[in-house]
Amino acid sequence: MKNISGRWSFNEDFGFGKDVGFAEFTQNGDQLSGVVVYTERIEGETPFRVEQHVEGTFDGSNFSVTGTKVELLDCEKVFEYNLDTWEGVLNAQNQIVGHSHDDHDCFGVFIMEPIELSAEEK
Repeated sequence: MKNISGRWSFNEDFGFGKDVGFAEFTQNGDQLSGVVVYTERIEGETPFRVEQHVEGTFDGSNFSVTGTKVELLDCEKVFEYNLDTWEGVLNAQNQIVGHSHDDHDCFGVFIMEPIELSAEEK
């Protein structure tokens, strides 16, 4: 089975805004854990950074992770942030593509691509 451990670029469009950042996963069998860190840009609002700890599964093709904890970074005000679920597939171009949703019916589409780390970053 393909192992997707490592760092991935992360881009998501959810209609009224965009998220850009990275995801970092550790895979053990079909179990995944890690973080998704991104800047959220909502139309008409000040951008802020989000870090979601995630857990999920990857079976060699199908990908699913759900946020278990969130931290808002560089944020002007404190507010409730809904944890996301990302579901998708690993395609032939080695991209994870799919959709996301949260408990307040916010839906998006995302793409993740592997990032090759330099020797100093490993």
